Amino acid sequence: MRTYSYFIHDDRYSVPTLHFAVVPDEDRARELARRQLMSSPHYQSIEVHENGRAVFRQERSGFHA
Repeated sequence: MRTYSYFIHDDRYSVPTLHFAVVPDEDRARELARRQLMSSPHYQSIEVHENGRAVFRQERSGFHA
């Protein structure tokens, strides 16, 4: 299992919210990020990191690898 950090950018706050996910692989991490992003209309983007390294970023308007 791998641990990913999710930095969720919310239009109500100036600082991203931090969440963690322990999942088997990057594909699952991406799937969870998309679900999280769509769970609130206030979420504008989400950055996913593993071991302090940016893995990907997703915005409401599309996906950025």
